[in-house]
Amino acid sequence: MIKFLKTFWRGLDFLRRLTLNLVFFAVVIGVIFAVLYEKPVGVPQGSVLLVTLSGQISEEDDFNSQGTFASMVDGSDSTTRLRDVTGALTLAAADKRIVAVHFRVQDLQKAGLASLREIGSAMDRVKAAGKKITVWSTGYSQAQYAVAAHANEVFVHPMGGVMLRGISGTRLYWGEALKNLGVTVHVYRAGEFKSAPEVFVRSSPSKESLEADRFWMKDVWRQYTANIESSRGLMPGAVDKMIATYPELLEKAQGDMSRVALDQSLIDSVYTSDEVVDILRTRMGWKTAADEKLVDYRSYLDAVETAPSGKRIAVVTIEGEIKDGGDGPGMTGERDAVERLRLVRESPDYAALVVRIDSPGGSTVASELIRRELELVKKAGKPVVASFGDYAASGGYWVALGANRIVTDPMSVTGSIGVFGMLPTFEKSLEKLSLGAGGVATSNIADAMNPLTAVTPEYEKMMELTVARTYRDFVALVAKSRKMDEQKVASLAQGRVFTGRQAVDMGLADTLGGMQTAITLASDMAKLANAPVEFIERDASGFSMMLMRLVRRAMAQSGMTDVLKLAAPAAQTLLPVERLKQTSSGEMPTYAHCLCSAQ
Repeated sequence: MIKFLKTFWRGLDFLRRLTLNLVFFAVVIGVIFAVLYEKPVGVPQGSVLLVTLSGQISEEDDFNSQGTFASMVDGSDSTTRLRDVTGALTLAAADKRIVAVHFRVQDLQKAGLASLREIGSAMDRVKAAGKKITVWSTGYSQAQYAVAAHANEVFVHPMGGVMLRGISGTRLYWGEALKNLGVTVHVYRAGEFKSAPEVFVRSSPSKESLEADRFWMKDVWRQYTANIESSRGLMPGAVDKMIATYPELLEKAQGDMSRVALDQSLIDSVYTSDEVVDILRTRMGWKTAADEKLVDYRSYLDAVETAPSGKRIAVVTIEGEIKDGGDGPGMTGERDAVERLRLVRESPDYAALVVRIDSPGGSTVASELIRRELELVKKAGKPVVASFGDYAASGGYWVALGANRIVTDPMSVTGSIGVFGMLPTFEKSLEKLSLGAGGVATSNIADAMNPLTAVTPEYEKMMELTVARTYRDFVALVAKSRKMDEQKVASLAQGRVFTGRQAVDMGLADTLGGMQTAITLASDMAKLANAPVEFIERDASGFSMMLMRLVRRAMAQSGMTDVLKLAAPAAQTLLPVERLKQTSSGEMPTYAHCLCSAQ
């Protein structure tokens, strides 16, 4: 029997290795054929550009910026790269072969309001060129409608509608739960409104936290509604009035959300997907499916974009949390970021730098190392312009202080000038379990970072002094970079969060605008008219990208994708716990991080 089992196991192992080798061989052959036989996409006269938004709007590719989990949760494209959408629209506006643009947005899941405004601005440029934009969806979320409102015509499925509800920011507060578990979270912070760590020590938000969030969220919502009202030709205040009376409006329409949207002038017509296709065919004169001249925006970019050459503007992206070490899923590591910036500094090919920041912050040390490298780029005689995406707060704003000029989207979330440190200890948890901990230490701080023992008064003092000093450095850095009085900066600091529009009014940023504004400014500062642009990408091989797509496809076919989608909200809720765990590593770590999100 044992001999049989051994033989069976060897045979099973052989089959396993054979299968893996065959799969690997098939993947390699597929890559070779894709490279050798891929046909270039043509752009015939009279084409309609098809823009399909899916997953999350991101600054960088899905494999790099969103990480493994997010990539697997979506069965197709987990992210839509912002610059691909805006770039395709900008080129299409001037391309005589493109006569119209059609959007599909039903698969768009998540996007920051600043990113959505940039897409809307690019759509406005297409319309200004005399080209019509249509958009269709099964229904419109708030993010999806922020894009749709900029179209000439907005279509929705008969069973769909438009769900505008306002914005909110809700956090889970762990303080009482952690206390009940015997976990003591030691928090050291500088900044009255620095609310990031309070989720670990309180059971509800502080008055200061609510005040700070209310200040910037109100401005974001005012901008959002004004944008929609202007794009759709509605009276000021129409959106808020509709939201306030929505139950009555829906009752009058007998529960028909599409009818409410039509009555409120949020949409233009109600059509099924096939009816929209028929409308496009009629308008374009396409008699059959073979006559269709729909060009996907990514294929369009492949067909028209050329590799930059000569003196050019470099763009380096700082996206996600800023961490010590190398890049991670959804995070920017200072070591890799500095390498990319050093390449720009040392290469004669780059005349100027745009650093695109979409980050809520992170490690203060990592943020400073990146900022210092920006300073060295400037010293090398190359102008540096910071461009803010959805977020450039706390450590993200710290990085921007290394630039010559700061360009922010009106709806970017920025500021949060404050610092904190945290250390969880579990000595009370051990007591609850009747466990003890003890040992030998050569000083009263030798065991200070041990989470099994109580924090000593000496270490408490050290942390308080370290955090206070780092905060003073932050304020002084802002004052020096922005040429402001330190007292003035101190009054704006304290961890307060602002919109980009508020930041410009307060002197924390220079100019309102998006990525193109920053690139134009960098070109002007470098005295290069219409300079080509090169994005300095993170290292990710095409092979890695392909493997990730294969995994996503397999998970979608097996049904695992749906399971992960159900688990995703819970995973997001638990992220602060993971962050708390990370704070117990390193020597006296300090953070410039903002829990400033809205949806």
